[in-house]
Amino acid sequence: MHSMMKGRIGELAIRQDLLSQGYNVYLPEVDVTQVDMIVETQSFAIRRVQIKCVTKLRRGTAIEVDTTKYKDTNRVDVVAIYYEPKNIIAYVPYENTHAISLALSTGKNNQTKGRKWFYSYEYFPDFS
Repeated sequence: MHSMMKGRIGELAIRQDLLSQGYNVYLPEVDVTQVDMIVETQSFAIRRVQIKCVTKLRRGTAIEVDTTKYKDTNRVDVVAIYYEPKNIIAYVPYENTHAISLALSTGKNNQTKGRKWFYSYEYFPDFS
């Protein structure tokens, strides 16, 4: 399957999830400013969302997403990450970093300190 098709599946899954949570979702006609979707929160705030679709793990227990091109642009409020093999979504508030790493399971060394867990981000952040 072409990567654009995989990305579209992720976008549709995220839209469906947000709509089922009661959010209003708006789509730009073109994505030239690093915004895949606008979400109106339940407190009526507007959040700019960048969507990432992940189809395989680069590391054994965590999902990693490169966010370098969004750093210092002030264009992204939330990175929505769709992990296709498990059909799960994480909504991560973007903290102006070069990458996002989210653990799916405990590593071989059982380290948990400092790890961000995918399942901690299953609901869209309202920032209120």
